[in-house]
Amino acid sequence: MTLVLALLSALSFTYYGVSCIAVPRIRAEYVRYGIPHLAVLSGLLQLWGAAGVVIGLVVPALGAIAAACLSVMMILGVGVRIRLRDPLDLMLPAAGLAVVNAVLFGFFLADVVG
Repeated sequence: MTLVLALLSALSFTYYGVSCIAVPRIRAEYVRYGIPHLAVLSGLLQLWGAAGVVIGLVVPALGAIAAACLSVMMILGVGVRIRLRDPLDLMLPAAGLAVVNAVLFGFFLADVVG
């Protein structure tokens, strides 16, 4: 299960990370969010998190840190969408990835401590 969730997370965040950096439509969303200066940073953090989750399959402590950070990032993303009064369907990807990475954090942490 850890492998499946790690791949889901890594593929999703690689896609979203590259999009934040390279896709004008996604970068324009950051203007709407009121944080255009964070689009590239957000993309880089997502790419680093994706790499951390994959490396976590071999180094679970790194995977736990990466998954926790990605989960927090997505919770903050949901908060931004709530502040903007976006419809629920626009919040679901971030909410779903927050849950996936929270579960992944638990799996990696279990590997670290036990």
